[in-house]
Amino acid sequence: MPNKARRDVENQTRLIRKLMDTDNLNKEQVIDKLKIDERTFRRYLKRIMAQDAKLHEQQNKDSVKYREAKFHETLEDGYLIAKKIAEDTKTSARDRLEAIKVMSICQAQLSKLVRYGAIFEPQLPDNNKVLELEQR
Repeated sequence: MPNKARRDVENQTRLIRKLMDTDNLNKEQVIDKLKIDERTFRRYLKRIMAQDAKLHEQQNKDSVKYREAKFHETLEDGYLIAKKIAEDTKTSARDRLEAIKVMSICQAQLSKLVRYGAIFEPQLPDNNKVLELEQR
């Protein structure tokens, strides 16, 4: 018998969601149409809101995981490109040194990404350079 009651609750919540979202009925109209108690309606509405919150949280997690994977892939690509430049003997010594710097930065960022996950740290300008620009 409890399974039937659970199915009834799920059906009611789906119906309430449809009436409120698709048919644009307000709370009082839904209560009148379904002929349910206001407390019951609030309980169903609470369940709907919890489902929505859970869905939103899952979508947000998926989005963050995707962005983190994409960032990881970009860092790896940057490292590999810089490695090719650094190993190319036809490239100037200056460009090879720059490529080695980029490789080091990519490695550091990859290790941070693995250790801490995707975090954002804005690159703030050096205060001395800002003061020099303002004085000009």
